[in-house]
Amino acid sequence: MPIRFYFGGQQLGSVIKDRTLKYKAGMLQHIRDAAQDAAELINRTAQQDLKSSGNFGAWMEGFKTTVTEGGNNIRIASVMGDPTPAWWTVHQEGRTIQGKPLMWIPLSFADVPKGMWARDYPGGLFRVDRLAGGAPLLLSIADKQPKYSGHESVTIPKRLHLYEIGETVAKNFKVLLQARMAGA
Repeated sequence: MPIRFYFGGQQLGSVIKDRTLKYKAGMLQHIRDAAQDAAELINRTAQQDLKSSGNFGAWMEGFKTTVTEGGNNIRIASVMGDPTPAWWTVHQEGRTIQGKPLMWIPLSFADVPKGMWARDYPGGLFRVDRLAGGAPLLLSIADKQPKYSGHESVTIPKRLHLYEIGETVAKNFKVLLQARMAGA
């Protein structure tokens, strides 16, 4: 023998279904709002990290975090510019880069245009190996001034913390959601 429950003249099953759908729609909006809060927090914190980590120029403005929906999912995604520079992970993880056999680094006081490789230096360069040791130098043929120093390897320290920022926000998403639900 079936047993049926009624609430206010309506079968309890349909009451639960109606209230669940109403609750689901409200909850979904809270999740959307919390996801937007998370994206803004990631953007703000990442911009601070980029600014405090070095002179990355326009590359800093390329970092964006967006919220999208599809396939019953809400996604928070961060991208590092368009196109994403392949070398950004060097600063995120830290790395030692090997020369082949040497890597030529512009000297800080030299008038070398940013991004100019030693092989492309106008007028050409010549090498000087120092008798007292130390890194070899490349000097300009035109003005005989040092422009680059040669190194077998260069170690780039970890400067960025973008992965960690995303992970921290993800771990604390519950707090953002609870704040949205409390404000409703």
